[in-house]
Amino acid sequence: MEQEELPIRDLLHFCISSEDQELWRQFVHKTQPLIASVIINTIRRWQEPVPSLVDDLIQDTFLKLFANDRKALRSIKNEYENTIFGYLRVVASNVVRDHFRRIENRVEEIELSDPVMPPNSDGLNRIEFARMKDQIQTRLQGLAPSETYARDASIFWLYYEQGYTAKEISLLPTVGLTVKGVESTLHRLTRFIREGGLASPEEEPNH
Repeated sequence: MEQEELPIRDLLHFCISSEDQELWRQFVHKTQPLIASVIINTIRRWQEPVPSLVDDLIQDTFLKLFANDRKALRSIKNEYENTIFGYLRVVASNVVRDHFRRIENRVEEIELSDPVMPPNSDGLNRIEFARMKDQIQTRLQGLAPSETYARDASIFWLYYEQGYTAKEISLLPTVGLTVKGVESTLHRLTRFIREGGLASPEEEPNH
């Protein structure tokens, strides 16, 4: 049964109810970008993220979620659409903290005052850019027929809204691009936004 674009709340309900492996594959596909971004952000408190460690901790997070017949996921009070995302953030963050608390991995934690400051937009402050977010999102949806739309839109918002660098985005397993590939995608999307008559984000991605 095809269940594309199911809201995460409904998707989790169907997964647990049916044990359909295709639905679980969709669940992993839908949640892995969030888990990866939380893991990268949390790793920053101890060291620079590296792909091998990010991949290992993503796997550890899913192992924790799926252990004991997916007990952790079954215990979620899945009443609201974003409950699952909040829960995943906590689990992924704790997996990273547990990793660095082990004696063999122990390093000094770095205190971060604002670890994900978004890049400034071209001539716009953060409030103005946030105000234009809906317009920009509508414009980007014009690329929806593209096979890479979901990936490209994710790259755009990770960079301009979440504050990730092109290098950090390239570390995400679901992106599958080099740093140069991420930069090229950002340039292409900002050109597309400008052609739509909207003020665009800054030209040069941060590495």
